[in-house]
Amino acid sequence: MEQAVADVAAQLGVHESRIRMMLRSGRLSGRKVGPVWLVDSAEVQRAVREKAPSGRPLNPAQAWGVLDLLDGGHASWLDVAGRSRARGHARGLAGADASRWRAALRRRHQRVPCRVHAAALSRLLDAPGVIPAGADRAAAAGADLLVISSVPEAYVSAVEWPDLARRLAIRQDVAEPNLIVRVPADVWPFAADEPQPSLVMLAADLLDSSEPRAISAGVGALNAAAARIPPSRRR
Repeated sequence: MEQAVADVAAQLGVHESRIRMMLRSGRLSGRKVGPVWLVDSAEVQRAVREKAPSGRPLNPAQAWGVLDLLDGGHASWLDVAGRSRARGHARGLAGADASRWRAALRRRHQRVPCRVHAAALSRLLDAPGVIPAGADRAAAAGADLLVISSVPEAYVSAVEWPDLARRLAIRQDVAEPNLIVRVPADVWPFAADEPQPSLVMLAADLLDSSEPRAISAGVGALNAAAARIPPSRRR
């Protein structure tokens, strides 16, 4: 079932112009029929779940810093003070529910639902600056999740994405995607010698799912990692 922009705006409690902006930016998936946007009801429910509680999201560098520290990394793009703040954010999120995790991390990337030809999909996944991701990789990395089938996902650098999308004729911001592209903001959070997403990064991605079990698995993995952050030494 699909819904008109006015109905979606009423459900999310925002102006219709905000919904159109979300559709154009890819934060909300829909399709255009002439001048009219239509949004799938499942996508609307996802947006309702992701609606942020009060409080600011972390900036992209801090959000990626939190995830890297949760994975045992050093968030090398942050200075000493920035790492200390990120560690504090990670401690503060320990035990949080899905909505708090989403709110904190939502600015870390742009999520782009895409439609791509099968042959172009394999070329995309083999291209430089592209890191395969998705629920199946989260399960393989240790998330408490059984995956029967899932839409392929990939991280693509902001530098590479515009050219790849053009060369491979990738349709963006579609209602029925066969590929989800995640374009990190400000930071490329992958090690040069081992460019693959960590469990906590994949767990954060699971929070975007429409499947409650996937969301639960994501929250569980994030909270387990946050619980391992040592307490502050400050008195």
